[in-house]
Amino acid sequence: MAQRALTKVLPLRTAVSTSAGLASAAVNFLATVDVAMYVGGRSAWLAILVAGALIVLTASNFSELNGLFPSAAAIRVWTRRGLNDRLSLAASLVYATTVVFVIAADAFVLAHVFQAAIPAVPGILWVVVILGVTALFNLRGVRVAGLVQDTNAFVLLGTLSVISIMVIANGPAMPVASLFHLGPRWIQGVALGVFIFVGFEWVSPLAEEFQDARAIPRGMYMALGLIAMAFGLFALAVADVFPNPTSLASSLVPQLVVGQRALGPWGFWWMAGVTLTTAMTTFNGGLVSASRFVYALARERSLPRSWARLNARLVPARALLGLTALALVLALMVYATKQYTLLIDAGAGVESLMYALTTILIIQLRRREPNRPRPYRAFGYPVLPVVVGLVFVGLATGALTTPTTPAGTPWALIFVLGLTAAATIYVMFGLPRKRRASKRPTRSLGKVDKSPKA
Repeated sequence: MAQRALTKVLPLRTAVSTSAGLASAAVNFLATVDVAMYVGGRSAWLAILVAGALIVLTASNFSELNGLFPSAAAIRVWTRRGLNDRLSLAASLVYATTVVFVIAADAFVLAHVFQAAIPAVPGILWVVVILGVTALFNLRGVRVAGLVQDTNAFVLLGTLSVISIMVIANGPAMPVASLFHLGPRWIQGVALGVFIFVGFEWVSPLAEEFQDARAIPRGMYMALGLIAMAFGLFALAVADVFPNPTSLASSLVPQLVVGQRALGPWGFWWMAGVTLTTAMTTFNGGLVSASRFVYALARERSLPRSWARLNARLVPARALLGLTALALVLALMVYATKQYTLLIDAGAGVESLMYALTTILIIQLRRREPNRPRPYRAFGYPVLPVVVGLVFVGLATGALTTPTTPAGTPWALIFVLGLTAAATIYVMFGLPRKRRASKRPTRSLGKVDKSPKA
């Protein structure tokens, strides 16, 4: 019987919705408020736009790499060919966990949004239900998961843009010059704005399921434009409703506050609905992409072989359910401890380091495989990729060393170092032992084959 394989059924629109949806987490509302606080108001949209332009340069790196080796294993293939096998696998394992970080952190924000909207229902119950429903959609096949992603992502970006425009239109008249006022901390605002786009590249593990692999680079660029538009408009809405955004600094639900202040109860519930779509896009997009990545690692026997099995609808069901369970456990822990900023900083740090790593991979692969066809090429090679790499090393350092306790302890850095150490130990010692054990011949109970060997 032929071995089951992933099927090429996804269109370009799902590349756009998956890339946009993974980046459009509920924590982006908090990040947008922080950008507005840094830049001092209405020029926050410009900071987000500049941050998006910086991310586009990173997207060009991912486009070249994905064009070279379109695979469900994605970063695993690129780093193995550009660096070495062990470093590649350790980096891949750490990188794969960042999706679970984002889901858990987003679950914390989602729980507080719906607890504020419907106090009678515990917020964490919404997280359990939405994660469960998302997993069920995914088990129905990648086509169903893609339709869920398309619907929620485009509704999210469209309705967020519309309500933001309504808030701006109903707000006070402001001088045009205020849109371009660059405060003393404007560069810091740009740096923070970069994290609004983090996660856009996680559409890459779906490479084996798109009708045309070229949809991934095209989808990433289109998604970045949509994200910049939607959250740039939301930043303007925040500044118009709250000329001093620091009054929102302690709120976990700034989008609800902005909606209610501008449009009353109707705006409150509209923003609650928008938040629900962010949860669906993040949960659904994260699970569908990460499950394919884990499936690819299991396919090469770097993870349990059973996680490489596909169900009747060609879904890596065990990988999907395993990731869902891990995300739920981590979400419950975050909800209990309220340490969601730890996961945000850790995830942002790992993602930024991976963005910097793409520069090394681009340079290494151009040296090692100069004649391999490249459907896409990184912009401004080699100068711009190197500049982008250095920028993201700096952003990763800032994210990982941000104090998460009053004592100033950088727990995000400690957490990532511990995770990296665990992945390295597994790659160096656990995996070789596992692979040796899988090659040992099995014996039937009570009998030994003593026939002469040919």
